Amino acid sequence: MVTGEEWVMVKDLAQQGLTISEIARRTGHDRKTVRAQLREVGPPRYGPRPPRPTKLAPYEAYVLRRVQEGIINCATLLRELRAQGYPGGSTRLRQFVQPLRLQPREVATCRFETAPGEQAQVDWASFGSFQDHRLSAFVMTLGYSRMKYVEFTLSQDLETFLTCHLHAFAAFEGVPQTLLYDNLKSVVLQREASGSRFHPRFLDFAAVFGVIPRLCQPGRPQTKGKVENTVGYVKGSFWPGRTFTDLADLNTQAREWCATVANALPHATTRAIPAERLREEGLQPLAGKTYDTSYTVSRLVSKDCLVSYRGSRYSVPWTWARKAVVVKVPVGGQTLTVVVHDQGLATHALSLTPGALVIDPAHYVGLPHAQRPWRLAPRPHPEGRPLPPGPGLGLHPAAPVVDSRALSIYDTVYEEDSCHVGVTD
Repeated sequence: MVTGEEWVMVKDLAQQGLTISEIARRTGHDRKTVRAQLREVGPPRYGPRPPRPTKLAPYEAYVLRRVQEGIINCATLLRELRAQGYPGGSTRLRQFVQPLRLQPREVATCRFETAPGEQAQVDWASFGSFQDHRLSAFVMTLGYSRMKYVEFTLSQDLETFLTCHLHAFAAFEGVPQTLLYDNLKSVVLQREASGSRFHPRFLDFAAVFGVIPRLCQPGRPQTKGKVENTVGYVKGSFWPGRTFTDLADLNTQAREWCATVANALPHATTRAIPAERLREEGLQPLAGKTYDTSYTVSRLVSKDCLVSYRGSRYSVPWTWARKAVVVKVPVGGQTLTVVVHDQGLATHALSLTPGALVIDPAHYVGLPHAQRPWRLAPRPHPEGRPLPPGPGLGLHPAAPVVDSRALSIYDTVYEEDSCHVGVTD
């Protein structure tokens, strides 16, 4: 390859009258190269070689389309390309996809505002742990007024989730037309291209209040940006430096913060106070609607008239032995109720100690005496006298009756025995 400076030198030597052989000797180039440079009217111009087509070239349009759809995993893309006949490997594919990953998927977006009473957005937020449980916050934000409701819990199960909805509806004094969620397991069990499969109990709850559940698109948290902003507001304004004694104290502080700060100050976007704008929402009235959010499990009553719940056993009327019943415990409640077809059979104080046995003797009234548990039917004394209290009541016969004597009698007996010591016949 001859550079521009070498071309100038070849031309200069030729003008001096040197032969091609002499020019070749001085420049170190072949005579054919010297002749070729002398025929050129200008210095040589070199540029990058035209790219050679790669094995991936016929499939680049497909890869671009899949990346725009959010598929950036090269292993997945390679499987799809191989199915289409792609003969290459993964190295070239990764080189092609890497710069596409760095590009922003969205450079602009359009703000979405909802009409009064149309929508509320719901989400969970994590706040570490408390009392060896995960501490979470249930957050609901009305789309039009930006009215906020925050409640801290130690569980994210379905029963707690629905109970928080009831509290939020009561705080807003109404129900919006739609509720927007992401992929919460309490709401949707499975999402497919053909449709979503909602949790049946959640759908029952939504039907009672006449609200329509909607789901965000996967991977698009900005779809429910109003509640996402509320979560950030709680973490940035309410939570830092917060101290509390228990969960009830924390929720009292959260309600006070919502009333005096979050819902009482002008919103940065609407420039209106959420509590005042709530009057324009026109929410659906509650009209006395409610929903039983209790923990509900089906149980088969054992032969000894007991049902099990979380490691403890509770009695039911003996006529329901070996029959199916339903056990209900309200969220945060202290009682347990056994029902059949919404008819209450038994109510007990909820035991906080696993393995406890909670018995109501009235549940065994009318049961034949021979079939009663010993703990509830102590054996009577053979002579008709009741046994004294003590361990083993009803299991063993009564202790023998012993006459009581004064201690002076034993002193007299001891003196008489001493007089006969050493006496022999």
